Amino acid sequence: MLVAHPKPGRYFRLAALLLLSIGRSCFAQDAASEPPAANVPADSSSSLPDAPEPQVAGNPGSKPTGAKAASEDITFAGTPRRLLADQKAIWTSPLHLRPSDAIWLAPLAATTGVLIGSDQHTMTSLININANDRSKFNTFSNAGVAALGALPASMYLWSLFNDAPQAHETGLLAGEALADSLAVSEVGKFVFLRDRPLVNNAKGDFFSSSPSAAGFPSNHATAAWALASVVGDEYPGWITRTAVYGLAAGVSVSRVLAEQHFPSDVLIGSATGWLIGHYVYRAHHNFSLNPFNSKPLPDDFGKPRTQKTQQTNGATQPVPVAHHPPRLFTEDDDPDTIGSTNVPMDSWVYPALERLAAMGFIPGQSSSIRPWTRQECLRQLKLAEDQVDIDQYNSAGLVSEARRLVADLHTEFETEPNYYESLSIESVYGRYGTIAGPALADSFHFGQTWWNDFGRPLGRGSSAILGYSVRAHHGRLFFYDRQELQHSPGNPAESPAINQLINVLDRISPDSDPVIQPIAERAAYNRQRPIELYGGVAFAGNELSFGKQELYWGPTTMGPLAFSSNAEPTYSLRLVSTRPHPFPLVPSLGTYRFDVVLGKLSGHSYPARPWYNGQKVDFNFGDNLEISFTRWSIFWGVGHPITPHSFKANIFSFNSTGNITTGNGGSGGYGDREDPGDRKSNFDFTYRLPFLRRLVTLYADAYSDDDPSPIAAPRRAVWNPGIYFARLPFLPHMDLRVEAVSSEGLAHDYGGTHFFINNQYLDGNTNKGFLLGNAVGRDARAIEARSGYWFSARTRVEAGYRQSWGGNLFLPNGGRITDGFVNGSFAINRHWQAQIFTQYERFLIPSYMSGSQHNTSGWLQIAWTPELHLHR
Repeated sequence: MLVAHPKPGRYFRLAALLLLSIGRSCFAQDAASEPPAANVPADSSSSLPDAPEPQVAGNPGSKPTGAKAASEDITFAGTPRRLLADQKAIWTSPLHLRPSDAIWLAPLAATTGVLIGSDQHTMTSLININANDRSKFNTFSNAGVAALGALPASMYLWSLFNDAPQAHETGLLAGEALADSLAVSEVGKFVFLRDRPLVNNAKGDFFSSSPSAAGFPSNHATAAWALASVVGDEYPGWITRTAVYGLAAGVSVSRVLAEQHFPSDVLIGSATGWLIGHYVYRAHHNFSLNPFNSKPLPDDFGKPRTQKTQQTNGATQPVPVAHHPPRLFTEDDDPDTIGSTNVPMDSWVYPALERLAAMGFIPGQSSSIRPWTRQECLRQLKLAEDQVDIDQYNSAGLVSEARRLVADLHTEFETEPNYYESLSIESVYGRYGTIAGPALADSFHFGQTWWNDFGRPLGRGSSAILGYSVRAHHGRLFFYDRQELQHSPGNPAESPAINQLINVLDRISPDSDPVIQPIAERAAYNRQRPIELYGGVAFAGNELSFGKQELYWGPTTMGPLAFSSNAEPTYSLRLVSTRPHPFPLVPSLGTYRFDVVLGKLSGHSYPARPWYNGQKVDFNFGDNLEISFTRWSIFWGVGHPITPHSFKANIFSFNSTGNITTGNGGSGGYGDREDPGDRKSNFDFTYRLPFLRRLVTLYADAYSDDDPSPIAAPRRAVWNPGIYFARLPFLPHMDLRVEAVSSEGLAHDYGGTHFFINNQYLDGNTNKGFLLGNAVGRDARAIEARSGYWFSARTRVEAGYRQSWGGNLFLPNGGRITDGFVNGSFAINRHWQAQIFTQYERFLIPSYMSGSQHNTSGWLQIAWTPELHLHR
């Protein structure tokens, strides 16, 4: 009987079955063979507390006693015996599983399960590659495996005629790892019998294929990572590992792009190869070859442990198991080696740190690339604490106001730097809200009643949210999950008149653009949503992460023009510098940060499933000036193939969207396969005024479509300037912020087809219907003022007023929206916080609804931050 769609629980079991057979022995060896940390007692560094310490010889000429791996000669003749021993260890390793193995097994199995569940969607919706390009990717994967195999093979041949013992060992162990991993991979194929992507509309059925055509796991990925793992362990320099792991990653990705394997096939194959290669190295490497290697394994590794006993008053008593306290990072540890998750953008932490910076206590704060990690927030907090203590430069009132903010921040981050391994429940929260009266829920055309709410349900009636967030890290690795159960009031059917108007507003070329279909009625419903769900690795003040994660590129509070918290976060691969880095060669000049991202947009129909890529670089010159440049683009999607050529054209070509000549096969009209994408640019700055740098901060964000930078053509750009008063005269506990934004253009009104929309991407700068950036909308202007009273960092009451106008060249007869709102945050105690928001809105948009309309809305949220942690 064919199984077309296993249940989610079965996905995890399928993933775990193969991983269990290889992972236990690999990771247990690592734990046993790594030397103890400098700040941890030796007996707490091993996963086996009562295991004997390996005896390492005192001189280079002697062999370690009690260390089988160090005394074994790696020869070609001994390969069959080692292979048999490897297979025995691999297939019996599930018998030695421990609860601590869940640290690596659970995330890997869960990720595999998620990928299996989304494999068909990925291959049918995201991958659009023609047969010629598939053949090229297939050739690349074959060549990549051949190159990775040729490297250790050539090293072995070289060692036969030269004195090169490490090269000799590398060649033999690489071949051994290759044989071991392919044996496991072939068994997996025979057991799971999974169809390949080009079969049966990429359903990926298990127990359906023939053994010779099965695709789970990928042999290419398994072989590539097994070979790369051995070479990377034998020669652990960053250049070597970057080269071999980069080539192995290229092989894995190319198997998906060649449509020979699903992403889950490649993930399991890659994990299998890496784990087995790592195991082979740890089990058989001669540790006397390289003085920088970790200690070898003891003789009795893997044997059942016996209870230690002692004589007490003539009686034999078991020795109590020693308590091993959690490993802590100390001040001597490098914070760049600690994986750290981001602080959510709706946290009270950001206004508090921004206000401290505006008062001069966090010089050189980088606000244009957010969210910040917890480690970065801790760095800023320590800097503020140091500045507050310099009393001779600060007035008593300024210091008093700063200490009110620092106190809450110190409580929030007092456990940072955290434990080496940690799992924490960050928050549990519930929210209930309602909009009484007609609501605006489409800022791309008409307006939006609630701004910057992560694309949550928005409509007339009641809504509710129940959510939680957890974070975890293991050394450099980190993971974050924020989930919500959302109740939406639903939406009425779009009227024929509104649908006809939208077709007029969005179809730039009516003769060739597709007809935009009306939105159907949807009754009240419940849905589960991951707001943020990502994981990654930290290194050298940077992080590489993948998943659903927030981007906030700009200094404004109304919302940056590129990426803000107005829409639901997107799925992306992201490389970001988590802290400021000093300029190379001239560190005294200032610092820089960067953010590079490749992601996918959702909720688009014209065309469906587009991607985006973005690059942002931020510079701080001294303590008071920050400038930032951004380049980003919407590209790919249905009708626009995902190929290396199209990616190169998007990044490096200078053709403007819609100006492709027919000589290259492009038409310039909607659906042109040769179109390079919708390129955009941003420029923003923050400047603290001389003589008033502890009081006044000026800032601005600017956006251009198809210009290299807004400052190259400022009159054709969208501008969003602002001014922030950190304290008011005679009212030291209050602040004031005023911002304005105009998407009409400074030179003249450009109408609604110039910004945020494109002739190839009619859904424009949106994600699931909400604008990615500032919610002002197309061809509109807005001004907002808000002032807050700070009781503390966590307790604040803020009142604001916003008014926006829609241009007549976009909406017939224009439009006007006026909002007055109050937002209050109250710290009930250390673990409980309440937030209350209420707003009155009046709007007049004749093309959307006749007459003047108004609504009253608000919500109440209760959040619990339990500080529940598991440490090891």
